Amino acid sequence: MKPYLFISAIFLAACGPSQDLEAPTAPTTPVASTERAQPATPPSPTLPESNLEDVDFSAYSTDLARFVGFELGETRLETIDKIRLYYAPETGSTIITTASQTYERDDGSVFLFSRTGLPDDSVQAEEVYAIFSGPGGADKFNQTLAAYGMRIKCYRGENTTEWQTDLCP
Repeated sequence: MKPYLFISAIFLAACGPSQDLEAPTAPTTPVASTERAQPATPPSPTLPESNLEDVDFSAYSTDLARFVGFELGETRLETIDKIRLYYAPETGSTIITTASQTYERDDGSVFLFSRTGLPDDSVQAEEVYAIFSGPGGADKFNQTLAAYGMRIKCYRGENTTEWQTDLCP
């Protein structure tokens, strides 16, 4: 046996997994991680309202949401497509971080979506909601848009820590 093959064999044996041959081993199933590595900057958007009842819809503006292009009565799929297109990351090196939450009900649903890391020096974060009416369950994609709104956080101005409905300076 050539010396380098002998050394390689010893190295592989030493570094390989050790197993107790008498103990049966259970098959390993990969577990999907629920955590994602987040970049240090920008901070992750959060949807702090854990219950639909905690969401204050009067703290959102339909005027701010006009940039998304919503139309009352459009289908749930049309609305979600508009949100996805509006919040789609732009090309380049900008990292946009998003979060979403859907509350399903028997008579409709509510969709919340937020993002941070915008390529804008004034807007720190945006959050939009859409309320859909109509049957739930298997028919949920036949629901129609009944209400919507948006709120933002600003990098500058008098209020840089709270959500607001005024345009950022």
